[in-house]
Amino acid sequence: MRKAVPVFLCLAGVSLIVVMYLAPSYFQGSASSLTVVGGSSGSTGAAGAVQQSRRVAQLEKEVERLKEVLAREQAASADPKRASVSLAIPDPSMENRDSFSVNIDLLEFLGKQHFFAGIGWDPIGCMAGWKAMFPNITNEEVFAGRDKMVLELRAKLADIKKVKSEDIPTDKVYHEIFGKGPDDVAMLASDPDIDLWRKEIIPIMTKYMGRGDPGQRIESILVDTCKHVKGKAFKLEQLGTAEADCLPELGTEAIARTLGVWHDPDMPIIDIATGWFEYGTCGLQYRDGMSFGKWLRTKRMFTPDWMTFAVATPEQDAVVLLFDVMYEKMAVFTKQYWLGTINMQNPFDMYSIQDILFTVRPTFMLETGTANGGSALLWASVMHLCGMEDKKMDEAKIATIDVIEPAWEAGKGTWGGVPRADPTQHKLWKKHVTFIKGSTVDETIVKQVKAMAAGQKVMVLLDSHHSEAHVTDEMAVYCPLVSVGSYCIVEDTKMSRWASNGPLESVKKFLASHPEFEMDRDRELLYSHHAMGYLKRIS
Repeated sequence: MRKAVPVFLCLAGVSLIVVMYLAPSYFQGSASSLTVVGGSSGSTGAAGAVQQSRRVAQLEKEVERLKEVLAREQAASADPKRASVSLAIPDPSMENRDSFSVNIDLLEFLGKQHFFAGIGWDPIGCMAGWKAMFPNITNEEVFAGRDKMVLELRAKLADIKKVKSEDIPTDKVYHEIFGKGPDDVAMLASDPDIDLWRKEIIPIMTKYMGRGDPGQRIESILVDTCKHVKGKAFKLEQLGTAEADCLPELGTEAIARTLGVWHDPDMPIIDIATGWFEYGTCGLQYRDGMSFGKWLRTKRMFTPDWMTFAVATPEQDAVVLLFDVMYEKMAVFTKQYWLGTINMQNPFDMYSIQDILFTVRPTFMLETGTANGGSALLWASVMHLCGMEDKKMDEAKIATIDVIEPAWEAGKGTWGGVPRADPTQHKLWKKHVTFIKGSTVDETIVKQVKAMAAGQKVMVLLDSHHSEAHVTDEMAVYCPLVSVGSYCIVEDTKMSRWASNGPLESVKKFLASHPEFEMDRDRELLYSHHAMGYLKRIS
């Protein structure tokens, strides 16, 4: 045994090095594709130290091979054109590895729209076009402004692609112009210039963006951040000229971070300009200047800080994340019904929360974010069932808060689907649920909720506006109402992962200063929208 110890330690050391290098190799692919490859188990067997020594030599050889992989991957990162090519290098020590690997092209998986724009409506801000901003504007004035913008956009794209402006048709999509033809949509994932083009579009538009009355005073939309236009009043014909241009002062990067990026850089230039003048636009999250697909792959997958699901390995986490993306992309939440009412809760979380209701037996539940009212009706149903053997649960109450009342009209759809029944007319709603209209952090409403919670066994669900600031405010006033042994559940923490800063950041800050709460990850049933958000009060 003593003689085997040094060999074992050496093997362990080499194995550790191999593990460190495996991640880039086995989770490889371009910035817009994902390859997950299964592992291989090895054993020293019964042949003793000789076989162990051979295995060590094999692993050392594997380390050298993986160093080559890493070097090639780093080179590909520096060269976007090479980054579009799969970096898989055949492993001589593991035959038929491709037979148990899965390669997912995120452009095909998401579709072009979601690949660039993302799966959630998460704009930084929206800017009205000329027709919306200036109701009395003539078509001639709109067309004149549009044509100027078209020329500028074409010149910028020509500069990016190092071609002549006249060589860029304004009525063709990007991939048809710079790819192999109208069917070469796949080139959008690997084109080295597409993200730069996408980032440049809204900054060019800003000198056309004004607010005010054409007959009196028009201000630049950047009046609060750009000295060049501060205090100036413009005539309509001055918009789109150097007099209203803040790009030289602020730069593309700063404007894109402030106003966002264009949603679809594949659009023909004429459609980009026409769309803005007719309707305006909403700038989407900057995401390091990358398309959503590339950002998701490089910043939110196989990254320890963002392995949020309650699973054991990065591969498992990636699979659950992609399932979540597909769930959102297909808007499954608009097709889930409880007693005829749309219930947008993920079914995994529905089961977990109903079990908390059964085991904790709260007599008062607060829900922020009513939406269609389906979830409140579900919780009322569980209270009713528990109440068949527990009088206190039969008398339990739910307060649900929203700025908009639950909408229902037979056969008419809402943003959350097409309800089949009015939850507020159900006898269980009338028995258990109180709807409160208004902001969840309004002082009057907070006082009302605290009065309702007094002397009760309290459970809290936070599911209204999912920005970090709002969730932080909600947690500060409502989580302390929770009874020991019960839960403050911060919902849709997943939005921090695929959208922008949100509930998860709020949870981490809250826990850092509230030791009386802890995450209960056992409540996360594999696929949870509320990963790390089930906070149990322990003292």
